[in-house]
Amino acid sequence: KEGDKVPIDAIVVDGKCELDNSAITGESLPVLAEKGNKIFSGGIVKSGYCKAKAITSGKEATINQIINYILKAQSQKPKISKLADKIVYYFVPSILIISILVFNIWYIFADNLQNAILASISVLIIACPCALGLATPIAVVSTVGKSAKDGILLKNSDVIEIINKIKYVVFDKTGTITEGKLKVSSSKLDKNVLPIVKEIVSKSSHPVSKAILEFLENTSQTNLVENFKIETGKGIVASISNNRKVLLGNEKLLKDYNLELTENLKNNKEKLSKEGKLVVFLAIDNKVDGYFVLEDKIKNDAKKLINWLKNNGFKVGIVSGDTKNAVEFVKNNLNLDFAYGEILPKEKGEVIKELQKNGGVMFIGDGINDAVAIKLADVGVAVYKGTDLAKEAGDVVLLIDKLSLVKELILLLKFSNKVVKQNLLWAYLYNVIGIPIAGGALYPFFGILLKPIFAGLAMAFSSISVVLNAIRIHIKDFK
Repeated sequence: KEGDKVPIDAIVVDGKCELDNSAITGESLPVLAEKGNKIFSGGIVKSGYCKAKAITSGKEATINQIINYILKAQSQKPKISKLADKIVYYFVPSILIISILVFNIWYIFADNLQNAILASISVLIIACPCALGLATPIAVVSTVGKSAKDGILLKNSDVIEIINKIKYVVFDKTGTITEGKLKVSSSKLDKNVLPIVKEIVSKSSHPVSKAILEFLENTSQTNLVENFKIETGKGIVASISNNRKVLLGNEKLLKDYNLELTENLKNNKEKLSKEGKLVVFLAIDNKVDGYFVLEDKIKNDAKKLINWLKNNGFKVGIVSGDTKNAVEFVKNNLNLDFAYGEILPKEKGEVIKELQKNGGVMFIGDGINDAVAIKLADVGVAVYKGTDLAKEAGDVVLLIDKLSLVKELILLLKFSNKVVKQNLLWAYLYNVIGIPIAGGALYPFFGILLKPIFAGLAMAFSSISVVLNAIRIHIKDFK
């Protein structure tokens, strides 16, 4: 019944109901389920009543299959090797060997025990595994802190190393590029009938009714409705004073009451449907008075973000479970490079794998149906208000409902990647130059032998410089 969540994959054996499958398939509109139709676990009943027979065990249910795909993807996801950690592992024994060699060279060839001791000690002091060891972690700490401050939760620091490999930025549609909520974008109705419509929709909790009620927020409401009936998957039938019949719904509802659309209305409906919009007709006394146009609107900051991504060399597209018409409309509206519609959760993962043959992929989504793609992507991003499963699968979670955070995330990760490389390069050069100097490389030419106290100061400076460089991440503005 209304409000219940489908616990297991099943076949409807009696009744009819409308299901919100947006979290499972990505479809923005409720789906009608009648006798003989298959329904999926995780769907939510928005209206009507269904009696269904289970066709799978709990283990084989759609929702559990998605979770299994995530776990499988998680085990297959490659780990980025940590070069600095490997270097540090061999660093200390190498320095001990170098220190012994320096002592022997001074003692055997220069016959100078004092200089041999000073040089070998200076080598041990100036050699700085700290700078190498800190190069990556300090940058990661600074990046995580900065991202949290800006409304981004960084769950996997590997993305700092992966970001420069990203070629494709792929979005889910419903709830990610769009608002994930139906809204009335326009209406073709006489304002005199709107109070009646408001009274009718106020009696229903259907997403379409809620959208129309929100649109009519500032409209007065009548008290004329005498009879009210929901025709599941079609609309609402009501009666007002003097037995005047009012129909509010789709074309199927009109046909049930022998009402035909004019050629003009048919053309308008067809055009709007191709744009992924929903048309809800109003008929009073066996005459179609007009209609409401509903859509899941594209977020205000989507176009600006897409333009920025394309200008910065990324290929941008959407992969969605929504209808091909709705997906194609968004593709054309935002000038995307590619778009896939009516894609199941498992198929989303296959699309990601196919794209990865040509370059790294960042995927941004919010639903249960996106979780597999989020986990398989090189950088998986779950957006604000996303499902718990999507957030669990993501390398990154956007904590604020702003698509512009994707731009900030990319700029932050790229800058952090640059800082890590600078730190590693500095630590490497410091040791390559500093160790020979400490060992007495300048002594034959200038008579200079570095004392242990100065070697200690140099070592401290190398570590401090790495920390100061990483702090730039926290200070820089990425908006």
